Amino acid sequence: MAKNTKPKKQPASGKAATSKAKRPSLIRRVLPSLLTVGFSFVIVIGIGLLPARTWLAQRESIADTQSHLDALQTEVAKLEVQLQLLETDSEVERVARQNFDYVYPGEESYRILPAPAASGTD
Repeated sequence: MAKNTKPKKQPASGKAATSKAKRPSLIRRVLPSLLTVGFSFVIVIGIGLLPARTWLAQRESIADTQSHLDALQTEVAKLEVQLQLLETDSEVERVARQNFDYVYPGEESYRILPAPAASGTD
C-alpha cells in the first residue's frame, strides 16, 4: 500500500522569488531618497523664486523712478530758463504789468470786461 502523499511545495527559485523578496526592501531604500530629492528641489525652487520676484519688482521700480527723474530734470531745465529770463529787467517789467497790473507813474490801467452774454429772450 502506497501512501498518498502530496509533494511539499518547495520555495520558488529564480527571478520571480527574488523580485518579490527584494521589492519591499527596494521601495524602502528608494522612497526616502526620492522624498529627500523632491523636498530639496522644492526648497531650491522656493529659495530661487523669492529673490527673482524681488529682483523683478525692483527693476520695475527703478524704471518708474528713472522716468520720474527724467520728467523732473526736464522741468528743472525749463525753470532754469525761466529764472534766467526773470533776472532781466525787461522780463520783470513784462510780468509785473501782465500779472499784477503795475503801471509807471502817470499811466492809468484799465480792464476791459467782456460783453454780457445775450439772453435767449428777444
